[in-house]
Amino acid sequence: MSQKDSLDDWSVGWYCLRAKPRMENVASATLSTLDSIEVFLPRTIRPKKASPTVVRPLFPGYLFARFDPVVHLRNVHFARGIAYIVRRKEVPVPIPPKVMIELRLISPDGIVEIPDHPHKVGDGVQIIAGLFKGGEGKVTQLIPARERVKVLFEILGQPTEMEIDENSLDFPSAHPLSTG
Repeated sequence: MSQKDSLDDWSVGWYCLRAKPRMENVASATLSTLDSIEVFLPRTIRPKKASPTVVRPLFPGYLFARFDPVVHLRNVHFARGIAYIVRRKEVPVPIPPKVMIELRLISPDGIVEIPDHPHKVGDGVQIIAGLFKGGEGKVTQLIPARERVKVLFEILGQPTEMEIDENSLDFPSAHPLSTG
């Protein structure tokens, strides 16, 4: 039986796997080399103006694999980068097909783009470029004509309002699976 034939078999199910810390990509690559195992590692990108685009797992520490647990449980469990297969009472928990279909629909190529929320007064922000990189504050005023924002920061224990270029700030994101 070929790999495609075995993956078309309905006895083969999707399972959630816990990767070792920061090894989702390694685990995915390792499992992809095994016969009769399909891997899905949904990831996110959030285009940033002031820094390179970063690709991260949609569910940090987790990935999905489609396989027959009777045949491949041991191979999957001991694959490089895998910590364990998510189980309930020692039995691997299958992911409902509807959930996997929805995940595939929001990320057909495995990558979901997360857009920025519109900026508003009161938002918490983090500086991602410049002298105060890493600092955090709250938006006090928007200046759209100049693409700048006034932000209230604490500098040396004193609240200080500064005008900063929007491209130097990291704003909240809209997570693709959020309901609000």
